[in-house]
Amino acid sequence: AANPVYGKIPVLLLPDGRAICESAVIVQYIEDVTRESGGAEAGSLLLPDDPYERAMHRFWTAFIDDKFWPALDAVSLAPTPGARAQAAEDTRAALSLLEVAFKDRSNGRAFFSGGDAAPGLLDLALGCFLPALRACGRLHGLSLIDASATPLLDGWSQRFAAHPAAKRVLPD
Repeated sequence: AANPVYGKIPVLLLPDGRAICESAVIVQYIEDVTRESGGAEAGSLLLPDDPYERAMHRFWTAFIDDKFWPALDAVSLAPTPGARAQAAEDTRAALSLLEVAFKDRSNGRAFFSGGDAAPGLLDLALGCFLPALRACGRLHGLSLIDASATPLLDGWSQRFAAHPAAKRVLPD
């Protein structure tokens, strides 16, 4: 009821009754409120300080939701082997673009956030799909992130999964 457009969760209900829908939008709202209130400690924000970099992180977060996830989801939902092969190719194409985005955004550091200590919004946006990527490997024999095709994302995925915050919530 709080999300009449999509009719799904998550929804953040504000004390005044207003609702904010969709995971990435909720996280960005919390980020904005934190910035405005001055309540953030150094290095605790999920988006870069630079406005251009913030825009790029928002762009790639939307890309993950709008292009990458539908392609990956189609791998498991494909009705035929041919459709599965096409969906896998679409997923690989999206990952190739994300490989370049990682190179451009990370500044040679551990995470998309451009830091070594903590993941940011873009890391979280892609990181939440690591279990689905692993499942595609187990269920369909597809290696979608690997050292040969996407070496930067391969290293990133290992670092992300090893981060203490991710280890607490990512399933095996």
